[in-house]
Amino acid sequence: MTAKRALIIDDDASNCAIWQLVLSERGYEVFSAETIEASLPYITEDISLYLVDYHLPDGYGSEVAQHIKQTFPHSLIVIASMDDDADVIRESMTVGGNLFIVKPAGPSVMNQILNEIDTGVLDSTAHQLINRNGRRSYAA
Repeated sequence: MTAKRALIIDDDASNCAIWQLVLSERGYEVFSAETIEASLPYITEDISLYLVDYHLPDGYGSEVAQHIKQTFPHSLIVIASMDDDADVIRESMTVGGNLFIVKPAGPSVMNQILNEIDTGVLDSTAHQLINRNGRRSYAA
């Protein structure tokens, strides 16, 4: 069985800690970076799941998502932000985000997402949004 590996790109230590705990409990080997620049060495074909904050100290999560999707198109990219803004969501989905989560999103949401990944319901072709109004498909 291939090891499950995830990369968290987020400068918020509390978000990273929650995501790392949930992912580790689900059998993922987890890597993390606080900036786009620090994340670049971790972006490899061995990473199957990327959890990316939209607002990063050195740019936007959509920038790194676009790089990931162009380099490894079968990667699954979850972008998270407190912005429930149509332009931010559209940009994130257009460049390759598969799921956009409006924060805060607790461990139960993460576990639901991981269950869907494990069962193949959520994959690298998905375009979905989870916000305060629930979950829906997103036409990128």
